[in-house]
Amino acid sequence: MALLQRSFEELGTPLAEVTFCVVDLETTGGSPAECSITEVGACKVRMGEVQGTFQTLVDPGEPVPAFIRLLTGISDELLAEAPPIEAVLPSFLEFIGGSVLVAHNARFDVGFLNAALARWGHEPLANRVLDTAILARKVLAGEVRNHKLETLARHFRCAHQPNHRAFQDVLATVDVLHHMIERATGFGVTTLEDLIAISGAKLDGTFRKIGLTEDLPRGIGVYRFIGRGGKTLYVGKATDVRSRVRSYFYADPRRKIRDLLRQTESIETEVHATMLEAEIAEARAISAELPSHNRAGKREATWYVKVDTKGCGKVSAARSPRDDGAVYLGPFASLRTVRGMIDTLRDSAPIHRCSTPSNCKGCAFSEMGRCIGSNVDQHRDEIGNIARALNGDPAGLFDRIEERMHSLAGQERYEEAADLRARAETLAGALASHAEMQALVRASGVLVAIGDRALLIENGKLAWAGSTEDAPPLAPKACPGYLDADTKREASLVSSWLRRTRESVRLLRVDAPWLRPIGSRPIARFAIKEPVKR
Repeated sequence: MALLQRSFEELGTPLAEVTFCVVDLETTGGSPAECSITEVGACKVRMGEVQGTFQTLVDPGEPVPAFIRLLTGISDELLAEAPPIEAVLPSFLEFIGGSVLVAHNARFDVGFLNAALARWGHEPLANRVLDTAILARKVLAGEVRNHKLETLARHFRCAHQPNHRAFQDVLATVDVLHHMIERATGFGVTTLEDLIAISGAKLDGTFRKIGLTEDLPRGIGVYRFIGRGGKTLYVGKATDVRSRVRSYFYADPRRKIRDLLRQTESIETEVHATMLEAEIAEARAISAELPSHNRAGKREATWYVKVDTKGCGKVSAARSPRDDGAVYLGPFASLRTVRGMIDTLRDSAPIHRCSTPSNCKGCAFSEMGRCIGSNVDQHRDEIGNIARALNGDPAGLFDRIEERMHSLAGQERYEEAADLRARAETLAGALASHAEMQALVRASGVLVAIGDRALLIENGKLAWAGSTEDAPPLAPKACPGYLDADTKREASLVSSWLRRTRESVRLLRVDAPWLRPIGSRPIARFAIKEPVKR
C-alpha cells in the first residue's frame, strides 16, 4: 500500500488555528430588501482568546418601528448621530478579513450584510460561515427544548446572556460557540472543515469513526472499508480518496451506509497514478474479495445477451459467459436492458420468440411473418447471421430494423416505431462497445501512454503500468477463444476508459493491427414520418 506525505492544507484546518468572527446585527425588520441595519456587533476569537471587537450603531435612514424600540431599546434619538451603513462597511470588512463568520441564525445576518454590500457597490461576503443554531440542533439534539440563543446561553450557564443588543448577543454567541466546539470534539471533530460539515451529519456512534480518515491520501485511488477479522466490507474508487471517504460520514441518509460505518473498524487505501488503474483495481478487488456491501452492484452487472448457434439456435439472456461456442454481448447492468436488446434482435430477423424454438409448430408471430415457425434450417441461418453481426459488421441487421420501423410508422403505429428506435439506439451503442472490446482483445498487446505513465494492455486486461522509460517490450500472445466474465468486464472497462477519457493518450506500440470502430450506425437519423402521438 502506497503512502503519501501530505500538507496541513490537505488534512484540514485545525480548530486551534482558526480565527472566528462572531457577528450579530440589529435591524428595523426581518426583510433585507425592505429593512435596514441599526447596530453591528462583532468579536474575533482564536483558541478561546479575544483578538478584537467591533461595535457601532448605524443610522438606518428611516424611523425605527415601535416594536423594534420595545424589543431592543434602540430609538431614533439614540441613532441621531450614528454613521450610515455605507460609512461602516469599509471598516467592518477590514475587521472581519478572512476569518470564519459565526452567527446564530446566520442566514439572517449574512443576508442583511450582503444586501447592504450590494446596495453600496461591494462584492458579497466570501467568508466561510458557521451557524451556531444549526450546529446546536445537531450536537444538542433532544437535550434542550429549543435552540434559541437565550435558551442555549442559559443551558450552558454562559457568562454572557443575550438582550437583543448586537454586541451583548455577540458575547453570548461566543460563549455558546466554545461550548459547541467542546461538544463537537467529543464526536471526533478536529478541523474547521469537519465543524462546518457536521451540520449535515448524523451524529451517532459512527461519526466518531471519522478519525479513521485523517491519514487518507488526496488523489486517485481505491479505498476499502475493513470490518472485524480483516473482512473487506466495501471497495470503492475516487479521484480524491480522502474527500470521497469522508463524504460517507456527512448527511448520507441511506441505511446501508450507516450499517457499513457501524461495521467498519479500519479503512485501507491504494494510491494509483491514473483513474484507469484505480477502476481496474476496484473491479479486481470486488471480484476476488466479494465485499458484502458491493455484492448487490456486482450481481446487477452480470447480464449478457447470449446468441447460441448450436442446434436450432437461440437468443436468450445469461448471467455469465461460458466456454460453449456461443456469442456473448455484455456485461450489462440489468436484465431489463438485455431483454430490450433481445426484442430488438427479434425485430431485425424472424427468429423464434418461444422458449423452445425446436418444438415450435407455429404461433401468432409466424402467422404475422414475425417468426419462421417450424423451419429449423432457416432459423439456424438467421441466428448465425445475428452472431456474425455481433462479431462483425451489423449493417444488415440495422437495415432490417429500419425497414421494420418504417413499416410501423406507415401503419401509424408511431409509439411502437419510437420504442423500436430507442431500443435500436441502445443496441447500436452496445455493439460499438462490444466491437471496441473485441478489437482490444484481438490486438493482444497494446502499449499506451498518459503523460510519462505507460500502460500495457494484453488481451484486453491491464498487465503492467509504470514509467514510459521502463516500458517492457511487447510479447504477442494468442487471442483467447473464450473470454470469462472477469476478462470481459476488465476489457470493457479499458475500452470504455480509452473512449471517454479527456486525458491525452498516445499509442506507443501495438503488436497487431488495432482497429477501433469510429462510431455506431446512426440510428437517430431513422426518421419517423409522423410525430409520435401520445
